[in-house]
Amino acid sequence: MVFRGALAIALTVALAGCLPSNGPMTRNIDTVDSPNYPKPPYLVVSIDEKVSNISGQYRPQPFSSFFKLDERQPSIRLAVGDKIGVNIFEAGADGLFSSSTSKATQIEAVIDESGQIFVPYVGAVQAAGSTPSSLRATIEAALADKAIQPQVQVIVGESLANSVTVIGRVTTPGNLPVTVAGARILDVIALAGGTAIETYNAQVTLRRGNTVATANLEDLFDHAANNVPVRPGDVVLVSDRAATFTVFGAANAPQEFKFETRRVTLAEGLARAGGLNDLTADARGVFLFRFEPAHIAKAIDERAVTAADGSMVPVIYQLNMKDPKSFFLMKLFELRDEDIIFVSDHPAAELSKFLQILSPLVNTAVTVSTLTGFTGKK
Repeated sequence: MVFRGALAIALTVALAGCLPSNGPMTRNIDTVDSPNYPKPPYLVVSIDEKVSNISGQYRPQPFSSFFKLDERQPSIRLAVGDKIGVNIFEAGADGLFSSSTSKATQIEAVIDESGQIFVPYVGAVQAAGSTPSSLRATIEAALADKAIQPQVQVIVGESLANSVTVIGRVTTPGNLPVTVAGARILDVIALAGGTAIETYNAQVTLRRGNTVATANLEDLFDHAANNVPVRPGDVVLVSDRAATFTVFGAANAPQEFKFETRRVTLAEGLARAGGLNDLTADARGVFLFRFEPAHIAKAIDERAVTAADGSMVPVIYQLNMKDPKSFFLMKLFELRDEDIIFVSDHPAAELSKFLQILSPLVNTAVTVSTLTGFTGKK
């Protein structure tokens, strides 16, 4: 009777679902189409050639879409605090700005808080807000009746207002001038000495006014349209943001992994986790969890439920590694940042766990039964 009671208790525990598990079983995930289960708030699809190709077509929102593409050269406007050089040339040797050795005078000036500079024989000249060429014309006009056929040259020295700030993981952070020739975002990163980290881990953030966008550095290189022209006042931040994926369940080394290259396939991700555990894994139940853009989810399966605001759709991709074709598909299916790979336990693993729980109870029951039978003999 003791043995039967112990066995009944163990079976009750098992049937109550109290067996330890590291996640849902395959049957709990792939029952989306079963009429016996309510429709889940996610989409479950098997990885095949079509799904692999569609998922592989995903690209993040283009970096260039955040900024108005204006290929014209930037307009350099002088501002308070700019250091400029004004060179005045005259045609005669006896002019106001001539000397025995030169027919020119060089004036170094800093635009003061009122936006003006001082020019001899002219006085205060409004400089802030002007372009170098318009300031040159203004000074020439003011000297027309004072100097001998004056010609003026304006050279911009230091100008914080006409520079781009580059900070973060670059070799030489600081302010870089934006010239009339213009520059693109990769140009200013190169002028700052390049990145101090691996390019596939480098995230580039561009702030222009109230607009902020981020892209991987190699995306700017791979897609020329994303290498947008910079403008005076832009701030460029280069940060170390390693993409990661996480492996759970019946893998030999479940943990979080960093991408060690720009692209990591599902096959490489499972290999880094040590592959499937031979004793517990269900080879038919390898799943990848991720959020997909609505248009990708709809292309994969028209049953995908999408919101009007275009929010991301939770999708579970299933891979059957019992099918030899799956090994080719794994080589084509690329992982993305924050992907989750889950390997389900095999049903036989539940039986093994059940027997492990049952074994000490059975041993105890047998021992008690034996002792009771022994002491009960006369």
